[in-house]
This record gives sequence, structure tokens and C-alpha cells, in this order.
Amino acid sequence: MARIITITSGKGGVGKTTITANIGTSLALMGKKVCLIDADFGLRNLDIPLGLTNRMIYDIGDYLKGNCQLKQALIKDKRFPDLWFLPGSKEYTSLNIKPELFKETVESLSESFDFVLIDSPAGIETGFRNAAAAANEAIVVSNTYRTSIQDADRVIGLLEEFISIPPHLIINMDPGKKKSSLHYENISSILDTLQINLLGVITQDHEIVHSIHQGIPITLNTSNDNGLRFRHAARNLLRNENKEYISAQIKEKKSLHLFKWKKMIRKI
Repeated sequence: MARIITITSGKGGVGKTTITANIGTSLALMGKKVCLIDADFGLRNLDIPLGLTNRMIYDIGDYLKGNCQLKQALIKDKRFPDLWFLPGSKEYTSLNIKPELFKETVESLSESFDFVLIDSPAGIETGFRNAAAAANEAIVVSNTYRTSIQDADRVIGLLEEFISIPPHLIINMDPGKKKSSLHYENISSILDTLQINLLGVITQDHEIVHSIHQGIPITLNTSNDNGLRFRHAARNLLRNENKEYISAQIKEKKSLHLFKWKKMIRKI
């Protein structure tokens, strides 16, 4: 039985869809069988960062209407043997979807996968509730804006109604040293406010935007720091850990420092 995880936030525009695409791809690269579901009915776009737009024939709406079998609506990513995608419906909205039918669909998929990741719509209305009710875990996505953190805090409280396990956190679009304290919160302050485990921090990076337009998840680029950050977050999720990410540059500096220190010891 799969781990069914809804990826959600209170605020739109924080990057849930990008997070879903890259965490799912990272898990598939680790040998886990993964299904990604676009639950943002009417406004689907998970196909874009995955680069699967041209391969969509059926979607979850077609399956729910009886126009196709579930396996016909699923798209297998040809680049990875273990990554599958179920498109959302453009015709249906969250109000048209019966929660019990969506949950049954997700549970049916969970029998064939290790992970089912649900890209939840923004907000705290029907779509959010449908996605949360179908899941047994959650990842809350926030950026470092105070308004986003406040929304995330609200969502964490609402998730308690559906999911007994405390949610995980991914902080997205962190400006790092560029940030001004007037508009942003630092990571430790966010963790003090939200009081949940941090899977990882993704920084502001124009290369991520470029990767979305190309339909190539940034996690495939191991020369990009955020590509490695996504893999680190997925590894934390897989192992139920919250280890801090250490960049390759810092590792190199530490290794060089240790080498110099050992060299000095030998001279003594």
C-alpha cells in the first residue's frame, strides 16, 4: 500500500506544483514507484513541469464519467520506469467531484504504487478538503513571506481534521541573503511558528523557471544546487528524517579544511 501524500498550502503561487513534480521525480529516481495526481480540477497544470502535456488523452474526469479505464488515463513518463501521472480534469471543478469517488480512485491507485502524491489546489475550500480526505500524509509548502507563513499555519490546523500524522514542511523560493527582514522571515523563525518537521528548503532560482518551461524537472540537474535540494528533501521524506541540507560548496570547503588540518598535524 502506497504512502498517499497531499501537497498543499493556504496561499496560491508558492510552488506546490513544482514541488510535486520534483519530489515525485526524485522518489522515482530512487527506485520508488510513484503516481502524481493533479487534483486542481479546472486549472490543471502539473503536466507542464513534467513535460507531459502533449501526451494527455484522457484525464481523471473521463475516468469518473466512465469514458475510460483508470489505466487508460494514467500517463507513464518514458524517461523514468517508475513515474506515472494522472491528469486533472479541465471540465470538472472541485465542486463537481464527489469526495468519496476521488478517495476511491486514489485508494485504487495506491495498491500499485509506493507513493501517490496529490497536487492539491490552493486555498482551504472543497478541493483542499477532497485532497486531504484522500491522503494519509501531507506536505505543507510555504515561502518566507509572513502572509504565506500565516496561511500555512492555518492549513496545518485544518489538516488535523483529516490526517492524524503531523505534516511535513517544504520552504520554497527562499531568497537567502537577499531577503529583507521587513518582508521575510528566516528559516528558524518559520519553524518556531509552524512547529512541524522541515523536509527541505528550495531557494529562489531562475533555472527552476527555465526547467518548468522546458518540461524537465530541475532535480535531474545535479549540477544545480536546487536539483540536489529536491533530492535531499525526497530522501528525508522517504526515510522520515529531517536532516539539514549541506551544499556541495560547503562540503568541499569542509573537506579542504580537514585536509589542511591533517597536513599541519603531520608536519608537527
